[in-house]
Amino acid sequence: MEYDASNRLKLLMELEALKTHYLEQQTGIAKRRWQTVKDSAAEMRVAEIQALEKLFPEYAYWLATGKEIPEAGQISPLTKRTHQNYKTAD
Repeated sequence: MEYDASNRLKLLMELEALKTHYLEQQTGIAKRRWQTVKDSAAEMRVAEIQALEKLFPEYAYWLATGKEIPEAGQISPLTKRTHQNYKTAD
């Protein structure tokens, strides 16, 4: 499934249990802006991607492109969740 940047933000927020208030506190970007991007009312800017990259460096490439490079440690939240579920199944 192909995700655009706002869908990637929604997925990230869902799987990491993030709220717009938390993102505002951690990034300095207004929670209203995060909500606007999440609602697909505006496109994600480079500044938002860079801010998220500081919080989640392992998602940087995925946030920017929608692709993963697992051998370089660049994964998506879905891959992280799959690995966590696999480890708990052992």
